[in-house]
Amino acid sequence: MRFQILTVTAIAATILLGGCVSLTSLRTSAAVVTPTRAETLAELNKAIEFNQSRVTRDPQGAIGFAMLSEAYLAVARLNDDDEAAHKAELAARRSLEIRTANNGRAARRLTEALLAQHRFVEARESAELAMQVSGNDPQSVRQFGEVLLELGDYPEFRKLIGSHGDLKDSPEGLAMMARWHEVIGEPSISISLLKQAIDAVGNSGPGHESVLSWYQAQLGWAMVRNGDLQGAKAAFESALQTNSLERKALAGMAKIAFDQQDWKMVIALSKEANSIAPLTDVMGWEVIALEKLGKVAQSDELLEKIQKVNQLTQEEIEGKVHVHGSEDQGAASRHTHSRLYSRFLADWGRHLEFAHHAAEEDLQWRKDIHAYDTFAWATYRFWLLDPKARIEGDGLLREAQIAIKKALSTGTKDAEIVAHSREILTAKPRGN
Repeated sequence: MRFQILTVTAIAATILLGGCVSLTSLRTSAAVVTPTRAETLAELNKAIEFNQSRVTRDPQGAIGFAMLSEAYLAVARLNDDDEAAHKAELAARRSLEIRTANNGRAARRLTEALLAQHRFVEARESAELAMQVSGNDPQSVRQFGEVLLELGDYPEFRKLIGSHGDLKDSPEGLAMMARWHEVIGEPSISISLLKQAIDAVGNSGPGHESVLSWYQAQLGWAMVRNGDLQGAKAAFESALQTNSLERKALAGMAKIAFDQQDWKMVIALSKEANSIAPLTDVMGWEVIALEKLGKVAQSDELLEKIQKVNQLTQEEIEGKVHVHGSEDQGAASRHTHSRLYSRFLADWGRHLEFAHHAAEEDLQWRKDIHAYDTFAWATYRFWLLDPKARIEGDGLLREAQIAIKKALSTGTKDAEIVAHSREILTAKPRGN
């Protein structure tokens, strides 16, 4: 089986769970020396400048605009930069305006840019276009499959994989199918597929360290969702040894520390991860950890940063106006991290009316198992903890129970979904 490995542009304290490891020990001499974030960003900005000059010289060059889009996407991934993603979108659209025929490259970049902005419905349209103009090449088919999983269109995904048996012929395809097997409750198969992807990338030789660390981090998260925290810890450590800038691995270590209520470690790891790029969920864990340690002022200050990252106004937080991205703004509205922010608030037990509505807004666009789980958890916590919810009564609990059953309906064994379901489904109505 031959694999094509894509470049990165295409795709302390004590940790528990058996032994001690510091943050610095994850960056020993055994690790591959990777560029610093500043060095990486400088190189990416050079790529943007080069491609911008190219399209200025040749404003009718479709390939040039596609390459410019790729350069912006690399910055968007590095910094979780919404503005860079928007610029990538504009460059890809210009490439397609110049030439649509045989321009699957630009259509795929457009899809990536839209996904980065959480504009999932539009991403489906561009992913379908990519398949059409590329003659269903494997990259475009796989990307369409990823979009279907993001949207939770599982029936359509089943049809896709039934028609394309070669999806496992690349690490990207293996990772996508790993996600699918998690959805349908086969975590052991999911983990096996991710290990195959890691082996494929690792055997490709030097030069793919950032790609390899991404797959290692994905394996760690799959193990977290399967409840194997020991295995997850090892996978995250491997990712950081491969690439010290792998923020998804740092986030995973922070999640383990959060679940174990190791608040000092949560803070240390959160700061490390968010120095690379701000992550709503990780910052949320840090907010809770700071409050647990009595550092209320710091917790409040970080909460304001989260709200800024998510482009939220105080009026939205207080429920005085609807969450941005409502139906009247149309599918083209730019989304942030409604799901992640809602989950954080639900876990924290604050601003629960907002958390309920933010999860509801997310569910308008995506109907995957995690959207239903987030809505169920936020709605249940609103019903349980917020006096305002007494007005709506037990209808909120019924909504939560219906949603969590939908989250479980695929057969998933996701540890967090299962834990939420136990609490939500055993809750007794108050009778109001």
